[in-house]
Amino acid sequence: MQPKDIDRAYDRREEKKQFAKKIGKHLREIRKSKNISQENLSLKAGYYRTYVGKIEQGNYSPSLHTIWRLSHSLRMLLTDFFKNF
Repeated sequence: MQPKDIDRAYDRREEKKQFAKKIGKHLREIRKSKNISQENLSLKAGYYRTYVGKIEQGNYSPSLHTIWRLSHSLRMLLTDFFKNF
């Protein structure tokens, strides 16, 4: 995913929504490949399961800190989390 040259706020919001969906899908794929439930991931990372679920559904756009905590809980470096993204 590459950032676009966007002038309008509406287009930036749409881009952010698409980013949230892609990062959520990426997180879900990694979590499932490691055979970890949402509940276990959320407990390890210190978040509510519903919050992790909303991220995976693309409803929330997580901060870099949140992604860092989740990747650490998946026993991954942040750089490894973003490989193939």
